[in-house]
Amino acid sequence: MTWSVILLCILQISVALGSDVRCKCVCKKDTTREIVIKTGIDFEECKCESVVDAAWMDTCMAKQCECNYDIRNTYVIKASVIITILCSTAMLLFVVMDKLLWKFIRMPRKVYEWKQTNLDKRNRVYVNRSMLH
Repeated sequence: MTWSVILLCILQISVALGSDVRCKCVCKKDTTREIVIKTGIDFEECKCESVVDAAWMDTCMAKQCECNYDIRNTYVIKASVIITILCSTAMLLFVVMDKLLWKFIRMPRKVYEWKQTNLDKRNRVYVNRSMLH
């Protein structure tokens, strides 16, 4: 119970510290479009009139300008990238170690089979005094 409370507190602190707030406006004019991103802006101020330049806003119709208010947690993004890299590295190390260890494990078995075959041949020739099977 106490671990879950501690984990929840840490998660809340990381969300508060790692939040990234931005206003993304996309304005379309004929075949071109302009994407304007402004950070550190309030939700109420996330409008085309306050984000997009006045010169572009005059040529752009207000109907073709859309603004979205985004809140991202950069710590979650960083953690997911780090976990993905660690898993990929662990899988690569596993494959490399598997290939190397398989050669060392398989080699003594081949040597044992070779020795056993030679001992069988010696026994047939010298002990049983038979050259044929």
